[in-house]
Amino acid sequence: MKIKLLKNAVGSANKLGSTTMIYQQGSEFEPKEEWEIKLAHQFMESGLAEEIKTIAPTETKKVRARTKSGHYKSDDPTTPDINEAWTIETK
Repeated sequence: MKIKLLKNAVGSANKLGSTTMIYQQGSEFEPKEEWEIKLAHQFMESGLAEEIKTIAPTETKKVRARTKSGHYKSDDPTTPDINEAWTIETK
């Protein structure tokens, strides 16, 4: 989980809570330890932060386009901007 601070927030700077710090607006914070995760949840519940969603990259490659019967498609010369003979495949 990774969060981004929407506003300045004061929070614990260590496991014991004996030290505090100001988490700056716009900064990103990736909690690793249990106390950091709890702090991140408190920030999000208070509206001081939001979770940053990450999307896993997908692999793409060019493959020959095929007709319904399985034969290779040819490029249409009347559409110079588009190559119908090739298509993008994602995994």
